[in-house]
Amino acid sequence: MAYLGAALIAGLCSFGAAGDALAANCSSRGGLAYLGNTKGATRSVWLSGTSAGSFGLEAAQGNQTVDTWSKSKRGLHLSLSPVVSNGNGGTHKLYDTSSGKPCLLDTQNQVRNIIFPNIDWPDGRPDVGPQPVFPGFNLPDGRPDVGPQPVFPGFHLPDGRPDVGPQPVFPGFNLPDGRPDVGPQPVFPGFTPRTPTAIRGGRVVAAPTPDTCIDPRSINSNKQQRDLPICRDLAAEEAAAQSADRSQVPLTPGRDLPAPSLWNFWSDIQFADISDERYDRDSDTLARSLTMGLDRRITNDLVVGMTVSLENSSTDAFDGTLGIDTDGFSFGPYAAYRLSKHWAIDGSLTYGRYNNDIDLSVLSGRQDSERLAGEISLHGQYKVDAYFIRPKVSVNWSHIDSGAYDLSGSILNIPVSVSLPGDSFNYGVLDLSTEISRYFRLPDGQPFLAFAELGAEYQFERPNDGKILTGDLSEVTPSPWAFSLRSGFRMLVNDNLQIEATGGYLSFGQKDLDVWEGKLHVAWSF
Repeated sequence: MAYLGAALIAGLCSFGAAGDALAANCSSRGGLAYLGNTKGATRSVWLSGTSAGSFGLEAAQGNQTVDTWSKSKRGLHLSLSPVVSNGNGGTHKLYDTSSGKPCLLDTQNQVRNIIFPNIDWPDGRPDVGPQPVFPGFNLPDGRPDVGPQPVFPGFHLPDGRPDVGPQPVFPGFNLPDGRPDVGPQPVFPGFTPRTPTAIRGGRVVAAPTPDTCIDPRSINSNKQQRDLPICRDLAAEEAAAQSADRSQVPLTPGRDLPAPSLWNFWSDIQFADISDERYDRDSDTLARSLTMGLDRRITNDLVVGMTVSLENSSTDAFDGTLGIDTDGFSFGPYAAYRLSKHWAIDGSLTYGRYNNDIDLSVLSGRQDSERLAGEISLHGQYKVDAYFIRPKVSVNWSHIDSGAYDLSGSILNIPVSVSLPGDSFNYGVLDLSTEISRYFRLPDGQPFLAFAELGAEYQFERPNDGKILTGDLSEVTPSPWAFSLRSGFRMLVNDNLQIEATGGYLSFGQKDLDVWEGKLHVAWSF
């Protein structure tokens, strides 16, 4: 969001912070916002965010108290007022009454300067859909680095031997003239095995070799085959070819470990768990996504493909008084091009539609959103001794349009429906990351790659100039920087099936914000 596709509340935008100074001598804290008028403009609706305590809302017109309430813990509260202004008047005041004497917390006019809700995305970036190359998850084309071993795991040939053509000997064959069967004859006199033929897509039928050794390009886990030695002359050629391929930067994650292929299908299952306790926001989000992609190799240095993603998230904020459930999908093309042996560039463009079910205290409604997003990145690979170093820089940008919607419910048994306007904003993030990886072996000899990635992101464009709301509805601007640490492993299950598991913490540098990410990536080459 790699991920990935799910929403996190950033706050209700564009409030003044005048209440901070007013509340300095009060025993409780709180802020006030004008939400809108009911349909027919018979009443005005106000939103208060307060700590625990007792509070009152007063309309300046006639100095009339329009609502009083108490809270045992921090949260949001909705109030109805009979005072409705057609201009920018209709001033209302929020008081702390916990000590028995009113203490002014905040004052707001009846001018809607709220955009609700403002939606942010997990790990501090817009969800731009499936990435054709994930940060630092790049491995060389060709086979895993398992040293001089030239054997490709998982390649199967019949009967545990190289393809040397039809066998002319059958069990139980009796020689003519009544002579006994002297056993199977290895080769009939004058028999010449057929010559190898090339198979499209880069696979090779083994060259004719004696039955006493195995072509390294044809080895599998069959016990009969494992008992035979490797043909030394072919092993040297294959080892040289592997060594040449390892130093070349790959194009996409799904084409990391398998042999080069024409097509590649991949899928990601991703989740993000986000806890935001900054400034008493009390927000928890669980975001989930399933992304699938299919790409085709156009040339040795160019890949193009399409992706589709299903996304879902649930957010609970301000101590349970604000909730948003989001469901949606996105799709779009991507491409990757190898610039040189060590560097490649990739880009993606996605379009998405989302339904946001919103619960604000006793009111609820549904908002529809659209997102157009893109990413471009430059990634590299260098081999240093047994390690692979993979730097990457990427730019993510998105434009989000959210439609107008209504919040409806009952306040003090009075039916209420408030119309809220739509909104649009841009989001931009610069990402820098470096992955360090090397190969290890399982006890059964299966090679796998373990990696760790350090990353930094800078949000160069944010809604509302980066301002978010605190628990008392005042504004703060958190740092645009965040740092991340990911780690995991990837391996080949057979010659064309690759799996990868990743976990990470993405919010270093943001105090009281915890973002955890997990992902399972599966790719099939054919």
